[in-house]
Amino acid sequence: MGTTTTAADNFSVFGIDISRYQGNEINFLNKQVDKLTFIICKATEGITYTDSSFKTNWPAIQAKGYVRGAYHFYHCNDDPAKQVANYLGVMGTFSATDFPPIVDFEETSIDAGVNKASIQPNLLNFLTLLEQKTGRKPLIYTDNNTANAYLTDPAFADYSLWIANYNPTLKIPNVWNNWTIWQQSQSYKLNGQLNDYDVFNGDSNAFANFIQSS
Repeated sequence: MGTTTTAADNFSVFGIDISRYQGNEINFLNKQVDKLTFIICKATEGITYTDSSFKTNWPAIQAKGYVRGAYHFYHCNDDPAKQVANYLGVMGTFSATDFPPIVDFEETSIDAGVNKASIQPNLLNFLTLLEQKTGRKPLIYTDNNTANAYLTDPAFADYSLWIANYNPTLKIPNVWNNWTIWQQSQSYKLNGQLNDYDVFNGDSNAFANFIQSS
């Protein structure tokens, strides 16, 4: 990046990401009070798993007026096409006002015994299939250590980056030269519940343009 980004910078568009670990938190959130712009929830994992809170979270996020997103936790030992089928089978169709498809790729995505040479081509196949079937370009969630070890193909830079980095000054993986969402914290408290805190790299107009164009 040409400039240094810090957690102290003034981000006007922010949200949280949730899963079954936040229980029924969605019931207590109020856009007028918490000022969140977006909420991203876990949908699926691998080829069979569905987050137990997804069917409640997904419609409620929209009903409460937030921009919504849903992610798939990727497993390297699972067939890419079957993972796409699991994710889209649970998701159904995306609204134009939703985030594009999101894939979560982190250290625990690297299953024991996986053929390391297959990781990048299989993940790129997953992303390509997802884009073909939805008409929208996926967003990648990852962290620096995992990305710099396993996401070294320049092709990944074509996908928007959601970076997990809990340091005050942001560094991003070598392949990318910019970021879209920064997960700054795992301990953002709302109504007594801890959440991951995420900021968008831009103002509300830039955010609207991102959703419309991705």
